[in-house]
Amino acid sequence: MNKLVKGSIAGAAGIALLLGGAGTLASWNASATVASESAITAGTLNIKAADAGVWVFNNEKVDLKDIKIVPGDKLTYTSTFEVTATGDNLKATADIGKASISALNFESDADVNLATKLETSAAFTVNGKATDAIVTNQGTQKVVVTVTITFPNEGAGDENKAMTGSVNLNDFTVTLSQKN
Repeated sequence: MNKLVKGSIAGAAGIALLLGGAGTLASWNASATVASESAITAGTLNIKAADAGVWVFNNEKVDLKDIKIVPGDKLTYTSTFEVTATGDNLKATADIGKASISALNFESDADVNLATKLETSAAFTVNGKATDAIVTNQGTQKVVVTVTITFPNEGAGDENKAMTGSVNLNDFTVTLSQKN
C-alpha cells in the first residue's frame, strides 16, 4: 500500500473514533440562561368605518349611479374612521385599496382607461390636512378621511379613450399601511 492510502485509512479511523463518543469532535460548549422578567408584544393597526361616508359631486351629496363624469370633474368621498393603533414609533399611510377603482368590464378599453385615470388621481386628507402619514397615538382615535378622485383633463383628445367608460366602486376601501 502506498503512503497516501495508509494515511487516508488512519485518518478515517481517527474520525470514526471521535464521532463514536457522543457525536462530537471533542469540542466543548456551554450555555447560561439570561434572567429576564420581561416579554415583548407586537402592536396593532386597525381601521374601521365609523359611518357610511358620503360622495360629493359639484358640492352636492350624490348617488354615484346618477352622475356621468367628464374630464376635469372631481368626486369627493368623506368618512369618519376609527383607527386603533398600539406600538412605539407607529406611523401609517392612508391609501385606497388596490381594487377600489376597477373597470366595470375588463374587456372594454374605455372602462380600463377610465379606471386607470381615476385610480392614479386619488388624493387624501386626514382631519382636514393633506398628509402622507398619520401619526398614530396609542389607543383608538377617530379620523376624518377625504378622498378626492379627479378625472384628469390632460390635453386635447387624451381622455377620448375613456369616453363611455364605467368603473366599479363596490370594493372601495381605505387602507392603512405601516410607514417605516
